[in-house]
Amino acid sequence: MPPETTEAEFDALVARAGIPLTPAQRAGIHAAWGGIEAMQRLVRSPAPAPEAEPATTFSAEAGR
Repeated sequence: MPPETTEAEFDALVARAGIPLTPAQRAGIHAAWGGIEAMQRLVRSPAPAPEAEPATTFSAEAGR
């Protein structure tokens, strides 16, 4: 998945973080950056409602 962040924006993020990267490292990380952005969206989305989760119960009684 291609990143939504432009190369210029990515360069600014890396510079702000103070991470020294070679051109090859920068190209490799930017190529994978779209997956990172997708994971960030998943983490920042609200959790599903409790009723959306399947109920799990346990009974120690035989036959239940």
